[in-house]
Amino acid sequence: MNPAWPAIFLIAMFPLIFHWMPLWRRNGIWFGVTVAPGYVDGPEAHGVLHRFRIAIWLLALAAAGVTALGGSAAIGWAFPAAMTLELAGTLAAFAHARRRTLPHAARPGPRAASLALAPEGLPGGIVGALVPFAILGAAALCLYLNWSRIPARFPLHWGIDGSPDRWSGRTWEGVYTPLLMGAVQCGFMLLIGLGILRASPRGRVADNAAATAQLRRVMLQFLVAAVWGMALLLAGVSLAPLLGERGLGSLPLVIGIGLLALVIPFVWRLIRIGRTTGSGGDGTPDECWKLGMFYCNPADPAIFVEKRFGIGYTFNFGNSAMWLVLGFILLFSLVPVILSYL
Repeated sequence: MNPAWPAIFLIAMFPLIFHWMPLWRRNGIWFGVTVAPGYVDGPEAHGVLHRFRIAIWLLALAAAGVTALGGSAAIGWAFPAAMTLELAGTLAAFAHARRRTLPHAARPGPRAASLALAPEGLPGGIVGALVPFAILGAAALCLYLNWSRIPARFPLHWGIDGSPDRWSGRTWEGVYTPLLMGAVQCGFMLLIGLGILRASPRGRVADNAAATAQLRRVMLQFLVAAVWGMALLLAGVSLAPLLGERGLGSLPLVIGIGLLALVIPFVWRLIRIGRTTGSGGDGTPDECWKLGMFYCNPADPAIFVEKRFGIGYTFNFGNSAMWLVLGFILLFSLVPVILSYL
């Protein structure tokens, strides 16, 4: 099989997502701008969306062409170049669509609440947070008890075409690195969950308070489910050498199906919740959203706020405390990279 085809398939998935992503937003928000009720159903809004979609599909065609021209080097340089072209171009297309929408901006709805409301907690409580680490610990114990059954050499990473591109040996670094990475990634996602709980706004717009509370619950459920999924995934990767060549060969496919099965239901629920909100926006000033994606408001005590493009939360880059949180997140992100090269 031509090595460029898996890369081209992945590139084709991005415009499918970006085609619909502008609709994954609160009612009253259009390309990162708070608009009056009824605007999004009018011809001007439809024209902005139509031009954005044309741009992202043209970018996808250009990215696929770059990858195809790369031929056998698609995984080496052409694929990263194509992805950079596609993502940077999409950001530019979104910024252009936002500029066309800004003349129709409306004042955000009145603020209704602060950060300090009824207490919340992570779904499942302390047990839900600790069980994933117990899963990783159990996998580590299983590997220790079956050390002699582990092959002297086995794949540790797979490329975009499903073939192994990184191998490891029967050493403590090679065997236990996936589990250490799992512990780090689980801690990273739980840290984000705690940040949403303690430092994100709740119910700022009266008409949207109930939907905001529901979105927060689903988002926290997704994070906890992702922590469990990450623990099971990397425990499975670490135990795969005990299954022999048959188990290793099917592992990339199992991982891909498992990730889709985890993500799709939550994404669908979050999209539906966003579309049920009122028309008062999200209570944040439009002028504090740079390019409609990056929130910078020193007067806002929140560290995390809801995204205006896509699903989930983003940083308030104007809050000085954010940089401390970002430092911890970067530290968590670098540990797996360091471990993978030990």
